[in-house]
Amino acid sequence: MGGEYLLVDLQKQSDNEIEQKKHLGMMEYMLKHIKARDILNLWQSLLEKFESSIEIDKENGFIYIKWLLWYSDAKVSEDKQVELAKIIAKHLNKTDQEGLMRTIADKYIDEGIARGMQIGEARGMQIGEVKGKYEVAKNMLYAGSDISFISKVTGLSISEINKLSGSQ
Repeated sequence: MGGEYLLVDLQKQSDNEIEQKKHLGMMEYMLKHIKARDILNLWQSLLEKFESSIEIDKENGFIYIKWLLWYSDAKVSEDKQVELAKIIAKHLNKTDQEGLMRTIADKYIDEGIARGMQIGEARGMQIGEVKGKYEVAKNMLYAGSDISFISKVTGLSISEINKLSGSQ
């Protein structure tokens, strides 16, 4: 494990050198240009330059294209994701499009579910926090605490506390 390693500076390699590496070149090309402002253009260029490598990637379950999608996803705004899917689809046959697009769709569905869960969790916490305030206020009322003091402690309005005292 302590052997020698070779550091490759992709920025110093020409695109032609990278293209000659065929399948591996896809990965290196994306890594070299990932900071490009126009990721859609980068994808278009990658798919055109490595057209012959797409077939090799297909035989491997589109492992590189899927990885590159995940890798570049943070750089693609939500409004451009459909356009990216169209760019990729142009370079695939119908059957391959469906499989790969399903992968893309699954990723966006997973992101949507995660986002929804975060929102739901935040709302649940807010609801729990409010219920907790009411529970504390009820206990303080039961213990005989002054309504203005309860209001200060819980942050509930005096009218809300009066409603609670009427419902006991």
